Amino acid sequence: MIKQEIIERVRMETDIVELIGSYIPLKKVGRYYRGLCPFHPERSPSFYVSPERQTYHCFGCGAGGNAFGFVMAQEKLAFPEAVRFLASRLGIKVIEHLSGRNRIIYEACENAAQFFERRLRSSESARRYLKQRGLRSETVKRFRLGFAPTGNLLRGEARKKSWSEDGLVRAGLLVKRDTGLTDYFYDRLMFPIFSVSGRVIGFGGRVLGDREPKYLNSPDTEIFHKGNILYGAFQAKGYIREQIPLLVEGNFDVLSLVDRGVNNTLAPLGTALTSKQALLIRRYNHRVLVCFDGDVAGRKAARHVLEVLLSCGLEPQVVVLPEELDPDDYIKRDGKSGFLKFISHPQGVIEFVLAGREFRSVSDERAALRELVALLRLVNDETTRELYANRLADRFKVDKSSLIREASEKVSSRLKPRSTRGLEEKLLAAAVQDAALARIARDFCIADALTDEKLQAVARIAEKYCDEQDFGPALLLDKIEDENMRKMVAGWTFVEGSLPDATKFTMWMRRLRAAWVQRRIIAAHENGKEQEAEILRERSELLKEATQERSSRL
Repeated sequence: MIKQEIIERVRMETDIVELIGSYIPLKKVGRYYRGLCPFHPERSPSFYVSPERQTYHCFGCGAGGNAFGFVMAQEKLAFPEAVRFLASRLGIKVIEHLSGRNRIIYEACENAAQFFERRLRSSESARRYLKQRGLRSETVKRFRLGFAPTGNLLRGEARKKSWSEDGLVRAGLLVKRDTGLTDYFYDRLMFPIFSVSGRVIGFGGRVLGDREPKYLNSPDTEIFHKGNILYGAFQAKGYIREQIPLLVEGNFDVLSLVDRGVNNTLAPLGTALTSKQALLIRRYNHRVLVCFDGDVAGRKAARHVLEVLLSCGLEPQVVVLPEELDPDDYIKRDGKSGFLKFISHPQGVIEFVLAGREFRSVSDERAALRELVALLRLVNDETTRELYANRLADRFKVDKSSLIREASEKVSSRLKPRSTRGLEEKLLAAAVQDAALARIARDFCIADALTDEKLQAVARIAEKYCDEQDFGPALLLDKIEDENMRKMVAGWTFVEGSLPDATKFTMWMRRLRAAWVQRRIIAAHENGKEQEAEILRERSELLKEATQERSSRL
């Protein structure tokens, strides 16, 4: 972990105009600098940089952020890598440290990984199993495979070498039983799970015998959440910027493909793909190739994966393997060249959903079309949605505009802002640019009154940091994880006009809180909670009177 003071120093010393000017020509236009956007093709410049706010925003494609965000987008880097990139430009030495609370957990994971590696060398059965699976020693070393023996030997090693037992417990490697501490993993082949930066943060274990469960992952800990990381992500990240990421089902699929030179391979950790895992892929590439087992279960899993990938803004394709084979089997049978040739002809989303279906009636076609439109609703980008609609219209010989209208209406109903959305954005846009206004918003508990979850997240970040000396958009953009919200916040800094004064801002906040109370009254009525509705109505009247009195004074 990079020390926070280093991050702050890099942010404060970076001149965003100089940084972006090293990539594209910029011309001063009033308070801003303007140039052609580096993120999409354009003839007329719509890309603006604010030296005052240290932000950028493109009015064409919506890209926006601060210096860290620009480097992340331009260089395809994760946040820590972007900090190091900018630090090297400034000649700042990056000092990393493990936080005091989590340090012993990282140390426990690393110590355990080394212990399991040593035990693999002395386990004939585990080495024989790996040989049967056809893995080269180079791959075993690269992924740091190991073996967890029986007999609580990890606990014994910890006591012998004075490792922190508390760290091992918090890492999920030792568990408390009635008889005392025991090893969580035993008689299992061990797969260390790495963070994207390369630290061991957890483990997967495969039993060598017939015991259940066959696969076992570390429990979630303070540093490991299996829904946040992909197996093989650390090893693949240098490849998937240029090559399309290949998403497979299991650890051995990853190992077998990488062993034979297919290095752009990753897998979920034995669970259904999550949106956080999909967004991890999207850091590096907007396209992804899904290659799951060819059986019914594999097809069903691939169908779920498509939903997650589409909703996270990725462009998925699917490789359908023969029913009796998984990626490990296929590459062993046909080799690397045969496997690469096979996956070079993937199915698109529409082709995959329709594959194997028989259309004997209009109702069959209607059912398939409904399923595909449901997938189409998950696509938030209008252009991508229209391209899919074109293909659907051609396939089913239906009117494209009706498909787009149906999908867009559903998307709009899901994302449609409430009547206060404009006021919410106006308030939040002012609050993120002025610490005093942010503190007023905090006093009114603005996050509770907002109707949009993403706006709520931004509001909570503003509330948290509004007492900081360097509060402002550049600071907040470092704290916002959602890419679309970073773009929105950056865009707010380029809105012309002055910020409201404290009096006007307070009046707006009262209106927002009144609307929030009114929504709660309606919800209480709908749920049959008349007493609660009456109390809320009284509160609403008081708020209205206070707002009117305030307005009369202005």
